[in-house]
Amino acid sequence: MADVIATLGAVFLGTAPADCSDAADANDDGSVDLADGITCLNWLFVGGAEPSAPGPYECGSDPSDDTLDCEVAHVCD
Repeated sequence: MADVIATLGAVFLGTAPADCSDAADANDDGSVDLADGITCLNWLFVGGAEPSAPGPYECGSDPSDDTLDCEVAHVCD
């Protein structure tokens, strides 16, 4: 839920965006918007599709080519 709240806060309230906007792009359409929050909520509560790769259960980089990037690289343990 924290990721959804952070994403929607950035979209609607202008709060600081996530330090990895690429990770906030849950539907992998190349932008961070309302649809990303809905994608996560569908996955969490109604069995919708898992967010795009690398996804919540695996480490790695985004395989798609878009303009989103990460300001902070998180190391996978």
